[in-house]
Amino acid sequence: MRLSKKGWNNVLIFGVLIIVFFFNFSQRILFKVKHNSHTLIDAELVIVEIKTSDFSIKRNGRDWISEPSLGLSPQQLAKLVHNWQSIELPSEVPIKEPKYPFTIQVYTANETQPIIIQLIQQGDDYLLQYNNERTLLLNSQQLPLLLGQ
Repeated sequence: MRLSKKGWNNVLIFGVLIIVFFFNFSQRILFKVKHNSHTLIDAELVIVEIKTSDFSIKRNGRDWISEPSLGLSPQQLAKLVHNWQSIELPSEVPIKEPKYPFTIQVYTANETQPIIIQLIQQGDDYLLQYNNERTLLLNSQQLPLLLGQ
């Protein structure tokens, strides 16, 4: 194959472009994983209060307090609230009429209405139904990460 100097430059330029294209898009194409896990509360929202019938966790300046006291430090309460936005849980089919749900209200900044979450026990695991739209599966080992019990 006889090419001029200009021809070889064009071959090198196109070769480099193909390699760059391959590296940029190969992970999107080859390693595309269907992600059916979600966090309970979007990370973009700022949680102000988590309220249940038994207790509430409120922001108090930069710290968190619980009423009545859960016996957790402000750092532990902050970690508990952080878990609501960071732990990824697998999706489940929503329940149309849950029986005996434990209702949790999550108040966020800039929202007047709370996010209603229903905790429903299903055998050894739990379902978290978010505003009757989306349901996430929570195993019994993960429950203390969200409720601190």
